[in-house]
Amino acid sequence: MSYSKHMLRAAAVLGGTLLSGMLTSGAALAASEGPPVCPATYDQLKAAVTQAAAADSTGLNNDYWAVLVGRSGRVCAVAYSGANVYSQWLLSRQIAAAKAFTANGLSLDAPKGPLSTAQLYGFVQPSPSGGNPLFGLDAGNVMNSSDIYEGDISTFGTAQDPMIGKRLGGTITFGGGLSVYVGRRMIGGLGVSGDTACADHSVAWRIRTILNLVPPSQTDTITLTSGATPTTGGHPRCPNDSGTQGQTATN
Repeated sequence: MSYSKHMLRAAAVLGGTLLSGMLTSGAALAASEGPPVCPATYDQLKAAVTQAAAADSTGLNNDYWAVLVGRSGRVCAVAYSGANVYSQWLLSRQIAAAKAFTANGLSLDAPKGPLSTAQLYGFVQPSPSGGNPLFGLDAGNVMNSSDIYEGDISTFGTAQDPMIGKRLGGTITFGGGLSVYVGRRMIGGLGVSGDTACADHSVAWRIRTILNLVPPSQTDTITLTSGATPTTGGHPRCPNDSGTQGQTATN
């Protein structure tokens, strides 16, 4: 009996030691990554999304959320263009974060270069004949919703937004997500949401230009088409989309 108690006690001590070591190692690993290196400051992003939203005349004339992630995919800045947190769709905060994560995760340094979320649309659609090479892509990387909704809503879109520092994941396959560059080096992703997908892309394009984070070759345009397929690589037309920034020929 005493032998059994001794063994149980030893096992408990060993288990506790191993758990403590695992937690310490995990904390050390997280700490070694350091704070997210951000493509722009909160103040710069706030000014850029406000300016871009005011200049853009496409879509429904809504206000926007803008989110930046660093190269590792962690959120580093969140801002909105409206007068307060309720001036733009609340749901668009998380959509913008997922767009930023997607563009960051699927773009590379030049010359391979950028990929926008708008460019994914045609390739993920279901097709009776099959052949869509990225069908199901948007279902393969679910966002961590517990980190999205925590915190006081008064901090959303501020320098203290609870999403900052979190790697939230998510995959969005319509307009509004762009990667950002310094010279030939890709340094993160920008996501914009709050209006039509075409308007989101248009405002994101403006923000990237304002922040001077444009890739050497801007091949990540949106191709507006009435029939988006893997062959066209296009994106559906949106209401009031004629002035969309960063678009190729439409039909």
